[in-house]
Amino acid sequence: MKKISLALPTYNTSQYFDDCIKYALDDDFIDEIVVNDDCSSPEHFQTFKSKIENINSKKIKLFSNTKNVGAFRNKYQTVKNCSNEWVYLLDSDNYPFEESYQLMRGIPDSDPNIFYSPQHLCCKHDGANDFEVVSDYNFGYDLIGIEESKKCILGNIEWFGWLVNSGNYIVNKDRYTEVLKEPYENVETPLLHADTAAVFYYWLKSGGKVKIVEGLRHNHRLRSDSNWHSCGNNSQASVNYYETAIKQL
Repeated sequence: MKKISLALPTYNTSQYFDDCIKYALDDDFIDEIVVNDDCSSPEHFQTFKSKIENINSKKIKLFSNTKNVGAFRNKYQTVKNCSNEWVYLLDSDNYPFEESYQLMRGIPDSDPNIFYSPQHLCCKHDGANDFEVVSDYNFGYDLIGIEESKKCILGNIEWFGWLVNSGNYIVNKDRYTEVLKEPYENVETPLLHADTAAVFYYWLKSGGKVKIVEGLRHNHRLRSDSNWHSCGNNSQASVNYYETAIKQL
């Protein structure tokens, strides 16, 4: 895989920004760091700006929405603002491991119809001292498409729900924006609260597949003020809606 963009859709997460970018700044595999802010509070946005100014790196490009559009559409806009063919779309309260970019370099014959996914999530709850590995996406498939997803959902396979709803995929920019353009532009697209579940459904519907990258992992914060919690019951309703939609494909 050639040089890629690190895409960071942000919303009131300035306190995690240094962790998100700390390995990317000094790694020439990451050609640019694209930050797209979704109308954070003035305090958070000013912190983003101040940190970026202090870092003083030409790699970092800051964009901001004129109004809050929600996680699904903000991620779309972040990817669209990237200039490279391939993009690592990372939640702005997460961060990769030191070896993550080396593993991404080794992805062979990158296929635009494939999302490349981490194999492990290392999670930390609010108040916990450190992260711990909680997931292993070892589902027994080289590629996960519609039929494989149906089997995993119907079989209630452990951790498959995390794959559907956690994201942090390596994606082809043009293919991603093509597939998701219709739900992005359609104001009536239902239940986008669990944004990654919606993306997973539309990706499968388009004929796309997911490949687990062996050994690739990232740190994932479980926050009481995350998008999942801020959307309340709509988050689980969104997951249920798109998992049902996948079973009907």
